[in-house]
Amino acid sequence: MNSALSPEIARLELDELPQLVDCVRRCYGESYPFPAIYDVDKLRELIETKLMHSTIAKLSNGEIVGHCALTFDSPQNTTPELGKMLVDPGYRGHGIAEKMVKQCVDLAKTLCFPGFWAECVTNHPHSQHELIVLDAKETGLFIGDIPPTISMQGLQNFVDTRMSLLTYYLALIDQPHTIFLPIEHLDHVKDLAKELNLNRNISNSDKKGEGETILETVVNSSIQTANITIIHIGIDFKACVESELKRFDAPKLASIYLDLPIEREAASNAYLELEELGFFWGSWLPHYSNHRDILRLQKIYQPVNPDEIICARTQGELVKQYVLSECARVSQRNSNT
Repeated sequence: MNSALSPEIARLELDELPQLVDCVRRCYGESYPFPAIYDVDKLRELIETKLMHSTIAKLSNGEIVGHCALTFDSPQNTTPELGKMLVDPGYRGHGIAEKMVKQCVDLAKTLCFPGFWAECVTNHPHSQHELIVLDAKETGLFIGDIPPTISMQGLQNFVDTRMSLLTYYLALIDQPHTIFLPIEHLDHVKDLAKELNLNRNISNSDKKGEGETILETVVNSSIQTANITIIHIGIDFKACVESELKRFDAPKLASIYLDLPIEREAASNAYLELEELGFFWGSWLPHYSNHRDILRLQKIYQPVNPDEIICARTQGELVKQYVLSECARVSQRNSNT
């Protein structure tokens, strides 16, 4: 990179979408795990419906050499994900990512978002440092989320194992409320809440669900994952989720994620029932849906090498060990039943 060049950091304009797609291909080829980022029409729809707020780094000739976005999963999602971060291999090491992240943080504050969360790859610590300098905190780990077919140009890639993602959260505005979890996890969440400076009444309850369970499922076959969102916890909760799992072709999946609304009193008991189905702790996501917290649990079908999960600091290691120990505990428990 010519040191005289200083890319402009700006909001993405709709007429620049083709240049963004070109940048993605220079960074990832065709392997990026968000297919819409290659489709100009789909990107335009995300931006126009305010489900994605993009920041770019561009040269004076209009070429885009970096991208970062705040993205909502749905209209009900109230805390966006900071991600879709990429920098052209020829322009790395010059602080471009940090500048784009800073602009996204300023945008989140301007738009009065309660905060944002991010998933950082763990085959290297670089993106983790970008969150740490913002004072974001580790809140969970998704084991083996990214397939080895995703190749990041210019960075170390492991071709024989799936990559795990360490989750971070940066709190900007807090809306205190009560959340419900099993007794075994209360101290862990209290520690996380203290780190994040979030005011939560963290409780346990034996209450069962009421009525019929309502859930929604999305399968992403390109990366072999499925996501289940619990909308209502019913009396038939375990049976309903178990029936949903039978719909999947498990050998073709690496992971199933389940979003549990932990502001519901029935969440404590629902979590224990999910353990019986092989789900374990993934990540706490504050203010995620309708300004209330969720817990994203995970159920994995493919092993990963824990030694290839690299954390940038001790706090990340503690979160990593907590999730790995929960994975082992739930697996052992179910193998004995």
